[in-house]
Amino acid sequence: MSGDLARPAAVQDLLDSVDTVLHLAAVTHARNERTYRTVNVEGTRALLAASTTVRRFVHVSTRAIAKDGGAYSRSKLAAEEAVRDADVPWVIVRPGEVFGGRAGGAGVDDIVDRARRGRPIFVVGAGEQEICPVHIDDVLPALVRAVSAPDATGQTFSLFGECMTVRQFATRATVAFESSSRIVSVPRSVVAGLSKLSRFAPLPLYPDQLASLEAAKAPAVGDAGKELDFAPRPLQLALLDVPG
Repeated sequence: MSGDLARPAAVQDLLDSVDTVLHLAAVTHARNERTYRTVNVEGTRALLAASTTVRRFVHVSTRAIAKDGGAYSRSKLAAEEAVRDADVPWVIVRPGEVFGGRAGGAGVDDIVDRARRGRPIFVVGAGEQEICPVHIDDVLPALVRAVSAPDATGQTFSLFGECMTVRQFATRATVAFESSSRIVSVPRSVVAGLSKLSRFAPLPLYPDQLASLEAAKAPAVGDAGKELDFAPRPLQLALLDVPG
């Protein structure tokens, strides 16, 4: 079965007799705030309202939930608040910057792909923004565990390992792949200007990406290692497990 979070009335039938919800659906890139709110906030509320038979609602959030982190961050923060206010047993997980899903993706996946291919890797300014990259194969078992872990209800867990700057991640990716990639600094003023234009033009970035990148992220919370058996691999090993 399939549904549309932008049409809350269509969600109800999907959850008849369902006892567990693993909620990963979200809009991560949009050119207007309304889209984020419609899917990430109102869609989550619709799922919660329809979860009358649910014994556990696992909500996949993000560490990028700062109020000053742009429209996406605000929508995910509001969605978390809706989950905590709902009358349903819940677990919230906050992955870091997930990589390893597919080649040619955005964000950290793009850095990995460029390093593998020996292409230039672009960073904003000096690339000093903090990220906490984690391989998707290290995250998925913890999500599965969150469905049934007996003591996880009512808790929020961070799912990431070592944190570093964007430049450090790019450098380690080039080392892992013995790459000839150059790390190229793009002036922040240029990225900021393009971000404004991206509200109206189909540029390869989105209006709130810079704010999300630069905002202080949520600190690590919960004991995911104990409760969800979360054990991320060292970055250099995880990088070599990315499909080509």
